[in-house]
Amino acid sequence: MNPKGCIFLEEGINFESNSVTDCCISHNDGRGLPVIFKDYNGEMIDWEKVFEIKAQRVNAQKKETIYDCDGCYRLFDYQFKDEKKISEFHFSHSRVCNAKCIYCSDEYSSGTTNYNTYPVIKDLIEKGYYKAGGEATMQGGEPTLMQNFEELVDLFLQNGTVVRVHSSAIKYSQKVAEALSKNKGSVVISIDSSTNETYKKIKQVDAFELVCESIKKYVEASKDNVIIKYLIIPGINDNLNEIDGFFKLMKSLGVKKIAVDIEVQYARKHENKYVSPHIYLLHDYFEYLAKKNDMELLTYSFFIYVLRNRKISKMRFMSNKFFFNLVLKHHNQKEKNIMYCR
Repeated sequence: MNPKGCIFLEEGINFESNSVTDCCISHNDGRGLPVIFKDYNGEMIDWEKVFEIKAQRVNAQKKETIYDCDGCYRLFDYQFKDEKKISEFHFSHSRVCNAKCIYCSDEYSSGTTNYNTYPVIKDLIEKGYYKAGGEATMQGGEPTLMQNFEELVDLFLQNGTVVRVHSSAIKYSQKVAEALSKNKGSVVISIDSSTNETYKKIKQVDAFELVCESIKKYVEASKDNVIIKYLIIPGINDNLNEIDGFFKLMKSLGVKKIAVDIEVQYARKHENKYVSPHIYLLHDYFEYLAKKNDMELLTYSFFIYVLRNRKISKMRFMSNKFFFNLVLKHHNQKEKNIMYCR
């Protein structure tokens, strides 16, 4: 049997606001994010040092699961390749955003961290440590506001990496559209609403029309690679009128893929509030409307935990504290977690 591991431990790199790590996953009582460099702010990287650190971790992992990875839901039987290559990229460092979502951390809505990773990745490629065929995930903050964002996307496209972007879509990106049209990328956009009024309540900026226009352009580039997300927020958009309007709007924009989830950051900010008491019915309604409108519905990971609980509990509602205990239970059971399931 192969040792437990994952591709990120060996071939991954993640840029945080002040560090470089193997991956972007936090799990199991604060573990995760195995650090490569602390106090990092965009400096050029000694790649040999990176692979020296990774080799030490991999060798330890082959014997026994290391502390940072113990309990991680991404571990599985893995065949380590022992190569000095990076194929999986994650950009979580930008704290600059063009929205002020009520569910987001304050560091994103008022942040300034936004160092430039383009020359770093260019250097990686030029020195032969780059491995084509992987993925680059960009989030933030708002990734389209990253320094040299368009150039970075283009660099990945030219060198055989699929680009995954999580965007507000307030700023449209021609390079993202190009990635979509070439089937070399995807974009996930949280609009969470059907009207400008609700959008402004959630995003706290007046950009609804801009976002709709961006969605329309991205869909024209590729219907299959655009996912529009609806995060359910108690008392704001957890009602049938808003959801009906959302589906009508998505149909008018040509959207074929939507995703639904519980807004986790909002729940963390409001621990004593409740997840919507009719949360199960809302999910059923999303399924009904998706089928009716010939759309594909993606159920994101945190909603999956709630749906599992539906099978074992007759609770009509759950507090956020109960919800997070439920999530922690599944993590500790080392069940595999996925970003979404069909």
